[in-house]
This record gives sequence, C-alpha cells and structure tokens, in this order.
Amino acid sequence: MNERPANIETERLLLVTLLPKEIESLIAGDAERVAILTGFTFPRDDPNRGVDLSWHLRELQADRDQVSWRIRVIVERSSNTVIGSINLKGPPNAAGDVEIGWGLNEDARGKGYATEASAAVINWVSKQPDVSTISAAIPDDNYASQRVAARLGFARTSNVRRNLPIWRFDRNSSTSTDCDS
Repeated sequence: MNERPANIETERLLLVTLLPKEIESLIAGDAERVAILTGFTFPRDDPNRGVDLSWHLRELQADRDQVSWRIRVIVERSSNTVIGSINLKGPPNAAGDVEIGWGLNEDARGKGYATEASAAVINWVSKQPDVSTISAAIPDDNYASQRVAARLGFARTSNVRRNLPIWRFDRNSSTSTDCDS
C-alpha cells in the first residue's frame, strides 16, 4: 500500500499517516526528506527524532494493510508544522484492544493539542470493526499524559505492559466520555 489513508482532521490539526518510505527516512535521521515527501515542516524538536520506529516499520513491511493502524504525525494547520505524533501500535488484538500513544514537541505542550488529536483518533478507532477497548501505557511520572488520558475517559487499571501502567478506554462503557471532536 503506497496510498496514504485519508487524514483525520480537527479544527486546528491534521493527523497524517506516515508511509513506510517516510518512516524509513525518519529512522535514517532524514527529516528533510520526510518534509519533502509529506509537504510538512519537521522542527528540530520533533519527538519522532531519536525514537525507535523500526518495529513499526517491520510490522508495515510484513503487512502493508496496517498503515492506518500505525504512525500519524500531528500537523498544526496554521503553521503546516509537525508538532508531534499520535501512534497506534497496530490493529486490534484478539481481545479487541488497540494501543495508542501520543507525544508533542515541547513548544506545543499545554495547548490542548494532545487531547484534541487523541480524541479524533479514538473516534476513528471506535468506528472500526473488532475494537472493544483502547489502551495506553503511561509512565507513573508522566502526569501530563495521565491528565490527557483522564480527560478522554481512560481509567488506570491494575495491569502493566512493558513495565508501564495501563490506562483503558472502553468504547462500550457508559463511564467513558464521548470522544467526538
């Protein structure tokens, strides 16, 4: 699959899926090439720089149909600049769970972008077949992400994944908030 899935759009943001060749360029440290391929500016403090994206790439190379279930950059519409990323860790597992993670450039924090982007992706995920829950592995010392998760209707569970506490959003629960944006 070389065709980019449709962007997810919010009032202030575009959430754009990265294709394998763009992920390869990020892994190689060539953000300038990714900027040429996507048409977006990648600032020096982009959180995808230095992050190990190779496992996403391996999964995409094994199954190109997963592209919608992987990395999306968060693009601020007003500046056409990548301000972070929101990543799914693959399609729903056998139990119907999809893992989500988000990260913002330092100067984009505190403006509601993580909540806005996450709500839009959660809305998209919730409309996909075979999804019953959405989870996020959030470190105990990441208070900002914990606040975002709580705002979105996630609840901390007693489970752990990769030695991190799991927060869970149950799309069928009446206690989860509506994530339409």
